[in-house]
Amino acid sequence: MPVTLSSRCLVLACLLLLLDSGLAWPDEKSKEADNETLVVCAVPTAMPRTGRGPDEKAIGLDVAVVQLVAKQLGRQVEWHWCASASCSWKYIQNGRCDVVIGQPHGSGPSRELAWSTPYSGSRFGLVVHKDSHGIRSVGDLNGKRVGIVSGSVALSSEDHTAIRFKTREQILDEFVDQKLDAAFVDDDFAAWYLHEHRELPLRRVPEYVPHQRWNMAFSVRAKDKRLLADIDRALRMVLSNGQVSKVFSEQGVAYRAPFANTDGRQVAYDAWKRIRERGELVVSMDPANLPFSSAKEDRPGLDVELARALARELDLRLRLEWIDVQRETAIGELLDGECDLAFGAAIDPGAVDDEEELAGKVIYSKPYYGTGYLLVVRRGFSGSGLRDGPCVKSLVELKGDKSRRLGTDAGSVADYYLRQHGYRRRLFRTQLAVLKSLHDGGIDYAYVWANVGWILHTTPEFELEVVPGYVPEDHWNIAIAMRRGDDELKHHVDAAVQKLAQNGTVSSALSRYHVPHFPPFVKPQQTGAIHRKPTDRGLEPQMHRRQRSKTDYGGLQRLRSAGELVVGLDHNNLPFSTVHPEASGLDYEIAGLLAEQLGVSLRVYWAYSSHDSYPSKLANKKFCDVMLGVMPDDRFGKRVIYSKPYYYATYQHVVRADRAAPAEDAPLAVQRGVAVHGLDGRDVRAYPTLEAILSAVAKGEEQTGYVISSRGHWLAEQHWPGKLKFIGGGSEAVDHFGICAAVRKGDDDLKAAIDEALNELAKTGRVAEVFKRWHVPYTEAQEMPTRSP
Repeated sequence: MPVTLSSRCLVLACLLLLLDSGLAWPDEKSKEADNETLVVCAVPTAMPRTGRGPDEKAIGLDVAVVQLVAKQLGRQVEWHWCASASCSWKYIQNGRCDVVIGQPHGSGPSRELAWSTPYSGSRFGLVVHKDSHGIRSVGDLNGKRVGIVSGSVALSSEDHTAIRFKTREQILDEFVDQKLDAAFVDDDFAAWYLHEHRELPLRRVPEYVPHQRWNMAFSVRAKDKRLLADIDRALRMVLSNGQVSKVFSEQGVAYRAPFANTDGRQVAYDAWKRIRERGELVVSMDPANLPFSSAKEDRPGLDVELARALARELDLRLRLEWIDVQRETAIGELLDGECDLAFGAAIDPGAVDDEEELAGKVIYSKPYYGTGYLLVVRRGFSGSGLRDGPCVKSLVELKGDKSRRLGTDAGSVADYYLRQHGYRRRLFRTQLAVLKSLHDGGIDYAYVWANVGWILHTTPEFELEVVPGYVPEDHWNIAIAMRRGDDELKHHVDAAVQKLAQNGTVSSALSRYHVPHFPPFVKPQQTGAIHRKPTDRGLEPQMHRRQRSKTDYGGLQRLRSAGELVVGLDHNNLPFSTVHPEASGLDYEIAGLLAEQLGVSLRVYWAYSSHDSYPSKLANKKFCDVMLGVMPDDRFGKRVIYSKPYYYATYQHVVRADRAAPAEDAPLAVQRGVAVHGLDGRDVRAYPTLEAILSAVAKGEEQTGYVISSRGHWLAEQHWPGKLKFIGGGSEAVDHFGICAAVRKGDDDLKAAIDEALNELAKTGRVAEVFKRWHVPYTEAQEMPTRSP
């Protein structure tokens, strides 16, 4: 039947009515759905990274992370399951999904794909029988049967027999039947699989340090720049608030931060935009490094005060992240993306942080003050022998015989400067030892770093003063460090820093902590770096040339030859060690016992742990033979080796002494950033410090806290004696961590001697006596289960 004009009008009218009523065309509807849904490609049989449970729900570590990201973005996740990684790459290129998860960073076709910020690190692990002892590295596998997944890792078969399996599950399931001595598998898989199959008589080797490591990230199409930026922003949020580490812990896998790239790291996001969106500026600080920073509110430190002032100037909240000074540095946290700024950075093109050259990796704000080395004398001492005579104004006046009465701390920049310029200085182990000798009349002048003003303020028994009007001749400038590429952030920080310097905020903060204020130095050192122009000192060794003995001395032989054991300890880290008002601490006493057991004298290298980490002090700078109180960390495996644990630190519940044990569902007060098994499924309340947790529990503000035993008991005894009690711990502790001694890699004989000495001291009860004196629970290694924490 022919269509009339009136019928055509009727059809058109109906279509217009449908459009007006809000019904969309199919194309528009799909676009609308795209804005609400994030389509994710994943492999359903790749646990613990990605998988599909019995109820068909997505499970796994990377699944949990992408769900956190989607929640931040306000989008629903739609799953597209692929049989393999190659299938995932094909589907994302064809537009069938938006994101690929569960694959190592950079593993896909590089031209078509872009990668998010890495959110975790992964590595190969070594698995052995739970009763096995003595296997800690590849070198211990000579003549052993070693299981590997075909095509996963290349191993030399000259020293051991490689048994190949089709899958990771097959290796661990058939470990005993195949009479394997060890197996190489993905460490995250091993942790998860052994957590799920506790009947297997296997354990991971925590001391093993692999060469094979990689980072995990999300992959998107290279053209989807907006999506990549959104994912990166969401990842930063969920990483900073601890949600990522929490989901790892819930699945039996210890979270490992992304491994740092040794090449220059280009910032792949707009840091300033991210900070403004978050409304928060994150700064990493040492919790016990006065006059610069402290976790104590009544005396926070000059860098903390300046960080607060900077945040106010930028109209941002400030969040302080307290670093673990035994394992981290502020610059390291900056480069790893854990914070936005690092305060108190010396501007030096040749600067190094924990053996990592910083040139090209960091940029600096405008300097906000200058610092350097100062001359200190006894009060009223002129330098001429007369109390009222003219005082020295320059190092030049101390040339010749007078320099024999000049002291500084050995190995410092000041020591180097004085030697290169011909001063016959006297050397001391620490800055405090220099000042004591000056006070006692052993020397007449001290050449020390400008933080000496704080030390003199806190040590009033020393009748000393900085030479009035002295301007550092060996000086440098202090600025705020940022990651390379944070140019927009630098622009805003520079403007704020300049204002704080001009309005007196900087000089006032320095004055409150008795640190001399010098405006940033411009001439003659325009870069702000320490200018070290060496002179020819004749036959004296040149600093740039390292001359080695032709005899290859082992660590123990070197120690016996010197007749002393040099132990590195933190200068201010009670109950473990302190140098002031006198040397003491748990690790200090153990160091003395260790030296006695080895038949040598003890010398302590007192370290400022915030300046660089223990591998740098031990292996790179070689300031000491051994460091005590160290938790093994595979990141440092190329430089150090660890003794057997000489005790275990455990997490315990703490309640008021008059209260019963907490209910299983009671909220836990925990230190911010902690992610351990004992928090699984628990409601937690974050506190900035351990002291804050104990105080809240003692006052009844919190019912219970979950704290580390090694420092918690000592703090409770110091500040709340009889008011708190600790529950759990020992061999029953869910979370326990072996504490070891660390020596340089290659010093295997010294490690063996230390293991033997510590074992003997434990048998005789002398170690337990030290722990008792310091109110720290002592849990021997043999009391702990053999599983890895």
